[in-house]
Amino acid sequence: MTDRSHTPVTVAATRIGRTNLGEATIAVEDGALWIAVRETAEPPLRIDLSTIEAVTVEGNEVTLPLRGGTRLTFECASPVEMRDALLGACRTLPELTSALRTLGSRRGNRSVRAVAPEEQRRFFAPMLRARREAGESLTAAATIAAFDASALVESTHRALKGFAEQRFAVVGPSRRALEAELFDANETLDAAYERLRDAGAAARTSVDDLSAWRTWAGMLRATFEAADRTWLLVDAVLEATPIPVDKANVKKAQQQTLKRP
Repeated sequence: MTDRSHTPVTVAATRIGRTNLGEATIAVEDGALWIAVRETAEPPLRIDLSTIEAVTVEGNEVTLPLRGGTRLTFECASPVEMRDALLGACRTLPELTSALRTLGSRRGNRSVRAVAPEEQRRFFAPMLRARREAGESLTAAATIAAFDASALVESTHRALKGFAEQRFAVVGPSRRALEAELFDANETLDAAYERLRDAGAAARTSVDDLSAWRTWAGMLRATFEAADRTWLLVDAVLEATPIPVDKANVKKAQQQTLKRP
């Protein structure tokens, strides 16, 4: 789910605590809830979405407890729709790809092997694919499901085993030793996936619980950061064990080059 601007909505009454400000127009934009009270020349009131602790409905009223103890209440004709819209606005994903500072950068490709950029893409592919799916999701449950920790672990481990297989085609001590080294380098990311799994389970239990959602979203960001650090360790292991050159193919290519006019 991505951050979106929402069409302004008119509410019959707005209360901050016990103070009734009267009719107002509210809108969500740029990570904040904006409240423009009709009978005042004051600029719109800005409420940071991160300060909204819950969104509840009772009768025709939508109530937002805010961090610090203040309660904001709107009286409107479609309270359920307003609640859903506000919850959706509060459940935007954090910026994730910026956490992958090594992706496509010189910092992430210190190695000299030609296949390093391609191996890096394979390593990050499961997380980036999940990020795209989450961006296209329409519900909170679908967003959480896109980052299924078990599936991410399986995909990442499959990539690590693929790296080892490229270097040692025959199953044996050498391949198993390299796999063990790669899995050791990946321990931090595996641990982050485990925490993400737990946070996701809690968030799925009650998708309207903003505290659980934010805990999960924070863990998701931390998982991307862990992947960024992990790649540097995996890359170093791969650099120390390059893919063997097929001498027969190299010689054949050289001969074909010499035959060209």
